[in-house]
Amino acid sequence: MPSFTERYHQLTKYNPHTIDKLGPVLWDSQPAAFKEVHAEERVDLLPALRGLLDAIPEDKAIAMPSPDSLEGLTRLLFFTLGLTARLGQEGAGDVFLRAAPSAGGLYPTELYVAVRGIPQLPDGIYLYHSLRSALYPVWRGDFWGDLRHYFHGQPAVDAANILLLFTGVYARSAWRYKERAYRRILLDTGHALGNALEICREMQWDYRLLGGFLDEGLEELLFLTRGEEFPLLGIAVGPRQSLPPDAGQYPGPAPQDAVIDLPGGVALQVQQNHCERQRAGQALREPVQLSFPAMAPRDTGESQLPLILKRRSCREFSGTGIPVDEMRQLLAFALRNEGGEWRLAPGQIEFHLIVLDVPGLDPGVYALGAETMRWRLTRAGRFRQEALQICLGQELAADSAFLLVYTADMAQLAETYGDRGYRYACMDCGQIGERINLQAIHLGLGSSGIGGYFDDLVNELLGLPLSHGVLYITVTGVPAES
Repeated sequence: MPSFTERYHQLTKYNPHTIDKLGPVLWDSQPAAFKEVHAEERVDLLPALRGLLDAIPEDKAIAMPSPDSLEGLTRLLFFTLGLTARLGQEGAGDVFLRAAPSAGGLYPTELYVAVRGIPQLPDGIYLYHSLRSALYPVWRGDFWGDLRHYFHGQPAVDAANILLLFTGVYARSAWRYKERAYRRILLDTGHALGNALEICREMQWDYRLLGGFLDEGLEELLFLTRGEEFPLLGIAVGPRQSLPPDAGQYPGPAPQDAVIDLPGGVALQVQQNHCERQRAGQALREPVQLSFPAMAPRDTGESQLPLILKRRSCREFSGTGIPVDEMRQLLAFALRNEGGEWRLAPGQIEFHLIVLDVPGLDPGVYALGAETMRWRLTRAGRFRQEALQICLGQELAADSAFLLVYTADMAQLAETYGDRGYRYACMDCGQIGERINLQAIHLGLGSSGIGGYFDDLVNELLGLPLSHGVLYITVTGVPAES
């Protein structure tokens, strides 16, 4: 019996013959992109942020605060998911852009933070409100005992003084993307994760990814409404060399156990989240630990802080090529391993290049080895028209220099991590895509993530069986002059 993940992915594929039957988008009923918070008490983060934002454009020396300071926490939150631009749209109100990209600009990811031992900030759990650049208390006090329990006693929780908690809000994406929204939410959360880890590395802080937890426990702790908002990921953060070694990620229940008590009459993506959940009283499967040889850190030559501020998804490419050395540099940065385990599902994602115009490399389809940074031609040819077709007719894809396609063997993913592996793999894709976004800015290039494509046509172009799910596509090229 296939896992629920395999069924969910199959049923949320786009198909040229059925995509027009998904129903119209009701543009007048878009949910709010920010939480409504009516609490009077809040912690204003703007004073801690202003000096940093003033220093970046002037290229002044930027201090590296400790993660046990309000300045350090503010930097981490802002460059993970903070508000970076406000654009006016005639007749449509303002559009707010954040540090991480989001499909359709819908921003379904919310960010909470548990803190202790930070001067000027009482211990507790807070909601980060990016529009107001403020923290709103959810709980005051020390809740580390509860967090330790919900995260299965992970040693990193005990040692950390900051715990980032990412959640997703269904309605913000489902309003537009219907049942495929959950896929977009996971990718968007991965984008924010990519930013968070880049900031931790730049500040030389320790971090540990915490993908395994009791979902219902965190829902209750954060006052989340079941079926509307759901926890996705935790990140333990502490000073350099303060956290114990990575303990791996806990898989979800075996697929045959996950479908027990599957709720009826709810959205397919809610059922997918149900099958991913870890529950109290269930036998916990051992964490999956996979190690890879560490590569030497790669210096981009530029701080990630201004790159995050500059980052925008490219909307139009010129159609000209980029040198193969620049493509290699970009991919090496995105897929680098610096010793700390930054992936939730290492080894599960396969990478493929569709090369359209990269001088020094023949056009065609290539298999890319993430650890070796070597590519192998699997199908020669010029595939601009195919790139246009598979990406729903978006000229952005056809005018790019190359496309990076992320896939996974769905049965193997579910066997290793249960249905929760879908969550892990999609968030990994998102953070790799965000690394490409940042490195593209550094190289003077443009990039954009594409989460909407005709899935089976991508498999056909790559020569992959349909058992391999296409999880994401990133396109890169030379931006068109505005």
